[in-house]
Amino acid sequence: MLKSILKKEITVPENSQLNKTYALLKEVYGPLENLSHKQWSQIERGVKALMKEHGPDIPLESLKAMKHTYDIYHTDKDVALDFMSN
Repeated sequence: MLKSILKKEITVPENSQLNKTYALLKEVYGPLENLSHKQWSQIERGVKALMKEHGPDIPLESLKAMKHTYDIYHTDKDVALDFMSN
C-alpha cells in the first residue's frame, strides 16, 4: 500500500528513497509486519501529507510526531468510549 503511494510521488531514485522511508518507519513503529491494516491506513495518509510538506525527505521527528498524535488520539478516544460504556 505505502509502496504504491511513495512510488507515485517520489522524484528521487525510488528504491533508495523507499528504503529510507521504510527504515524511518521501522525506527518509529518497530516491526512493520506487526502493524494492523488500520495503522497502515493512518501511516499512508500521514506520509502522503508529510511528503507534500517536506518532499520525499521526511524528517524522522515528523514521523515521530505523527505517531505520537495518533497514539494520543486513540488513547483518549478509547478512554472516552470506556467511560461512556460504563
